[in-house]
Amino acid sequence: MPSEWNMFDKKIYHEGKAKNSSYEFKQALKDASKRKSEMGSFSSKSVKNKKTSKRGSKKRRTRRRR
Repeated sequence: MPSEWNMFDKKIYHEGKAKNSSYEFKQALKDASKRKSEMGSFSSKSVKNKKTSKRGSKKRRTRRRR
């Protein structure tokens, strides 16, 4: 199931493509980013807390010098 952001991007792309046949999806992503306030409560759903990882932390391995 596509996310709310993906559906919004697709909507912006179709609007732009209808106006300009050379409109590209990467431009639609930029335009959607500028217009994300129209989408509603996007920011509250997509933000994840990075500290709540399932894997936990791993120690870094260092290389031995010869």
